[in-house]
Amino acid sequence: MYGLKLTLLLLSMLTMMAAAIIAPSLPDIALEFQDFPQVELLSKLILSIPALFIALIAPFAGNYIDQFGRLRLLYIGLIGYAIGGTSGYFLNDLYLILSGRMLLGVSIGIIMTIAATLIGDYFEGESRRKFVGYQSAFIGLAGVVFMSLGGFLATLHWRIPFLIYLFSLLLIPLIFLFLKEPQSHLTTDRESLPSPHRLLKVLFPIGTAVMILFYLMPTQLPFLLDAIGLPAPSYSGNALAVNALGIVFSSFFYSHIKKRFSFLQVAGTALLMMGTGYFLTGSSMAFWAILASVFLAGLGLGLFIANLNFWVLELSPHQIRGKNMGILTACLFSGQFLSPIIAEPIVQMINLSFLFKSSIFLVGLMGISLVAATKVLKA
Repeated sequence: MYGLKLTLLLLSMLTMMAAAIIAPSLPDIALEFQDFPQVELLSKLILSIPALFIALIAPFAGNYIDQFGRLRLLYIGLIGYAIGGTSGYFLNDLYLILSGRMLLGVSIGIIMTIAATLIGDYFEGESRRKFVGYQSAFIGLAGVVFMSLGGFLATLHWRIPFLIYLFSLLLIPLIFLFLKEPQSHLTTDRESLPSPHRLLKVLFPIGTAVMILFYLMPTQLPFLLDAIGLPAPSYSGNALAVNALGIVFSSFFYSHIKKRFSFLQVAGTALLMMGTGYFLTGSSMAFWAILASVFLAGLGLGLFIANLNFWVLELSPHQIRGKNMGILTACLFSGQFLSPIIAEPIVQMINLSFLFKSSIFLVGLMGISLVAATKVLKA
């Protein structure tokens, strides 16, 4: 059982690695390819474009694994992750690097949909709630480690962090040893599937909105720090690591918190912390104050994502579990892709500080939507 849990946790952290590894390199990548038109936007898309392809592939992956099983497709995803991820080390054209990131996104969409579904397959009740919290904490811990490591390696050369994507190949023997195909969950009768819970129609788009905010950190924070006189990659690497540390802390205690409060109460508290953290990030000029504010935002994010994953799993019968987790994965990562596209016009028209401070209004809208939906649907 310990081998199974460790394997699932390592699979889950591949998502955070995808962003954490190269986030501190973004300013140097923009400088390297400064002759490309709109290089600032393109350099940020290197970080976020995998999310578009995650969003595109995840629902198809979810439907596939409900019908044909989990593990065969998982092996393909891990190999694609290594190839697409490391391509940035070898390629000398910004558009080709973006193409490699697209393959990385397809692979992550497969991996994360299967990993989230397997948690529902292997665990139930109390053990599922605990593991969802540990999963989110482990993802955040990966962020702490790999953002700091990425910041250090980026000071040597911006290409070096891309080699860390080879890590996915080490998971293949672990999957072979510890994961078994949950045959009882394969769906053969497609006409007798249960209908999705109506609350999911609200939870899915709110997940997208939360991830739009979350991805302001890796895509915009390095440039915000640069604007206030802290341009070194180590500053952004450390700040992003502290943000991830907040995710670890709140996720680790999610199971204990959820025992005492409802899904809605946990989500509301998480949104309040996120909104406050982002507002303070945009208002701060000192590095220590930014560290405190991004930690608070991380606390909120970790709590919200763990709560959202568990909420969706609890509302998903096993016959459509892969489908629902695929849709959730698509919604989360479409938010990551949309984040720099939505943010860039605001940055150009006003400034980065306003972008972070105005996030509190989106957080408030999400909270109101959740309260209204749960009251109407009595969920």
